[in-house]
Amino acid sequence: MGYFHTVKVLEQCKISPPSGSVPNTTLPLAFFDLAALCVDPPIHCLYFYGHQSSTTHFMDSIVPDMKHSLSLTLQHFFPLAGHLTWPPKATVPEIVYVDGDSVSFTVAQSDFSFDHLSGYHAREAVEFSGLTSQLLPLSSATTGIQYPLLALQVTLFPDSGICVGLTMSHAPGDGMAWSQITRYWGLACSSLRGEAPAPSLLSDLLPSFDRSTIIDPHGIQESFLKYMKKVNITQQSFNLPSTATTPTDPSHVKLIATYVIDLPHIEKLKKWVLSRIIEKNKEEPSFKLTSLVVTCAFVWVCLIKAMEGNDDSREHFIIPADCRTRMDPPLPVTYFGNCLSYSFATVNKNDLVGEDGIVLAAESMGNAIKTILEDVLANAPNMLEVHFEMAEKERLSGVSATPRMKLYDVNFGWGNPKKIETISSSAGYGWLTMCEYGGHANKGIEFGVALKKHQIDVFTSVFEDFLSSL
Repeated sequence: MGYFHTVKVLEQCKISPPSGSVPNTTLPLAFFDLAALCVDPPIHCLYFYGHQSSTTHFMDSIVPDMKHSLSLTLQHFFPLAGHLTWPPKATVPEIVYVDGDSVSFTVAQSDFSFDHLSGYHAREAVEFSGLTSQLLPLSSATTGIQYPLLALQVTLFPDSGICVGLTMSHAPGDGMAWSQITRYWGLACSSLRGEAPAPSLLSDLLPSFDRSTIIDPHGIQESFLKYMKKVNITQQSFNLPSTATTPTDPSHVKLIATYVIDLPHIEKLKKWVLSRIIEKNKEEPSFKLTSLVVTCAFVWVCLIKAMEGNDDSREHFIIPADCRTRMDPPLPVTYFGNCLSYSFATVNKNDLVGEDGIVLAAESMGNAIKTILEDVLANAPNMLEVHFEMAEKERLSGVSATPRMKLYDVNFGWGNPKKIETISSSAGYGWLTMCEYGGHANKGIEFGVALKKHQIDVFTSVFEDFLSSL
């Protein structure tokens, strides 16, 4: 195919916080972070901006501003320039930052079609190869294996657009956390380019790394450490899920496509599901029938209909819940770390692909979310066991990201992104990404899927036929 050969590296360097601006820091992982170590390999996020620039202007003006603003951003998010390691005397893995630590920054140019890559239509996953960097572990005789946490790449499509690619470890933070640094970096870069943001915008995104108020009432840390031993993540064998083979690897032979459910169709879908639930149960649902519930239920059904599988099996769907404001005591909304708990919806495949599949999916999801929101930590000690048991014995689908993350609200001075692609190496068949439609939450929701060619065809047909029937 040769798509990935169209990217030419122009420069590679390291970017650090300003020298001496922040202290050496050791940040032990909280129990939420330990779960992320087992479940979530690094994620690749691509921000496509429609912005015409020559190579000369790009290298002389745009790249220097991005480097400088990144250094200023890392002054506040400095642990991300450090490394993840597990020292011999530490109870849990730690993020260690030492003055002078840095993140990898790559500058590249591509002659591939910007409009093609930044579209919503189905594209081969391999076409995105070369737009992000890898997080390669380092080995030290004194500290053992060290994992970098962040790598960045900016790729110019001459006179067409710019792609900002981030490769991010899940160890230091979840999607809500990572959206903070990208939005902050964008604002900092915009200010250098003459678009001064309101000071409150920057201050509202400043991270809190304080884990001292996180209370573990159920022995969750100990439970997770025991499970980590089962999957061979220990001080002696600190081997984490890697990006060695990602969805952009040719061996996956996947297509990536994005599907939009606009606001009018979401409202129709809500009314349709609600009427079917009342008709079936003779009463209103006990859970809140949200846009997230009905759209995820609908897309889950489309997904299962598109994928092969045993008709007698059970299908599971994992739903993340942000716990920041639901902890006791609550964490600040700017807490930078993993703070997700998970609930699971389960429906027999025969029922899920049947006439009432979307209704059953919505009921299962709504009840699962209701339960976890009543006590976000109640099921946490067994969360990893349940997750992997479902994934090993049956099929586990799920969704990552949320419109609340405001993924499209990242402006480096060229306007908001034309398109965002979020590609995780954990995102095998059956995994969805979700965000606000093109940056406009009041216009709907978009879902990204990665499937084989014939599966994409089935998914598209089921998706479009049902929406047109509402």
